[in-house]
Amino acid sequence: MTDRTEQPHGPAAPRELTWLGGNPGDGWYEMTAGLVRLLGGRDPALRLKLAAGGGRENLTRIRDGAGHVGMSTDVVVAAAYNGGPPFGAPMTGLRVLGTGWSALPYNLLRAADAGAGLGEAIAGPRGGRFGAPPADTTDELMFRAVTAYYGATYDDIRARGGRVLLDGYDALVRALHAGEVDHVFGATTLPAPSIAAAAGGARRLALAPLPAELRAHLARSYGCTPGVIPAGTYPGLHTGDVATCFAETVLVVSAQLAQDTAYALTRLLLGGLGRLPGVHPSLAAFNPATAWRNVPAPLHPGAARAYREAGFMA
Repeated sequence: MTDRTEQPHGPAAPRELTWLGGNPGDGWYEMTAGLVRLLGGRDPALRLKLAAGGGRENLTRIRDGAGHVGMSTDVVVAAAYNGGPPFGAPMTGLRVLGTGWSALPYNLLRAADAGAGLGEAIAGPRGGRFGAPPADTTDELMFRAVTAYYGATYDDIRARGGRVLLDGYDALVRALHAGEVDHVFGATTLPAPSIAAAAGGARRLALAPLPAELRAHLARSYGCTPGVIPAGTYPGLHTGDVATCFAETVLVVSAQLAQDTAYALTRLLLGGLGRLPGVHPSLAAFNPATAWRNVPAPLHPGAARAYREAGFMA
């Protein structure tokens, strides 16, 4: 006789999640690598894997099922969810695990021998030489907005004999030191190793403030938050506070991500609050009591459950 007694099932196979960070050399990539190390193995049902990405690219990859968790900014996530520029159609399937994970200042590195300031260099008749992160990243999209504010496109700058170099932060700093560009614009975590590295080199560089009228425009038109990079953050690059604008880091997932999976990942993050600053200093400012409020896309129900159970959400 055949024994038809059902045997108990073993534990479910671990779910592997691809976590999309930034480009190697930037703060998001470093931060994501640290979070994967911190959380890895703490829940046997989850396996976390780091992959490079960018704030805009991460959203399309999550939409298309090519990633599970992604770093982006509040400004870009809101544009994607609502179908605003540069997105052609609303990405209504995006959900978030909270916002305010890391405030990202827009950094403007400028060579001391650059001559013209940022606005003059962009709009001037000779064309300036600029560097920004790779095409379609959140930083590069914002630099397009900066050049548009001063009445120019990349093609205009190049037609006047200037240059726009789009590359990773480490390569952009090398280009500054080599005299290939005079200004580098981009947002990354505070502090960021790539920005700190700019202080070492034969060419004298400075962390310059964003012009006041540009700060007001970015706050008014894109929801950026005015603020300062504190004195002493980057020795050799500035001596006082540097006025700039900030974007907020958002953790993005798909609405199709299983509720139990979103819950488990958010629970791990909230359970590791005391260890987050060891991953990156900017994570010390994360506030779980407000992270679920004013989000640029709906909070995933699994994440909401984790916030409620931890006592951060009514």
